[in-house]
Amino acid sequence: MAEEAASGKKLFSASDVVGHASRKDCWVVIHGKVYDVTKFLEDHPGGEDVLLHASASGDATEAFEDVGHSTSAISMMNSYLIGSIKDYVPPNASEATTVGGNDVPPNFRRMPQKKGPPAPNTFLDFLLPLFVLGLAFAAWYYLTFIAKA
Repeated sequence: MAEEAASGKKLFSASDVVGHASRKDCWVVIHGKVYDVTKFLEDHPGGEDVLLHASASGDATEAFEDVGHSTSAISMMNSYLIGSIKDYVPPNASEATTVGGNDVPPNFRRMPQKKGPPAPNTFLDFLLPLFVLGLAFAAWYYLTFIAKA
């Protein structure tokens, strides 16, 4: 059964979560945290079947990371958090080493999360729209006044 953690959230065992994989009661485990996404099933952009499949598969961490969710989606998850898994071990913890024994970073397949500042605007960014506007004006002037003569 679930225990109370120091943070006020419940600690669940993996067997506690297994029974919650239906449309009326759907829990998902991501990074060792348990989310009750039952109310979110109909609103999920990928469809409710994606969440139901993730719930039935046990740990949905890898599926969640493979999709690449937005920061707003990640921040929305906190409203569905109900607890965490007791003694959680990441699903690929045993596969995280290479043959030589070097550790592989956990996010080696993903793009870097933090991107640098956007490239500064160049003169071409300003000049190109002006050139297109001038070209449109020249075409209008030619078709209106010179082509009629």
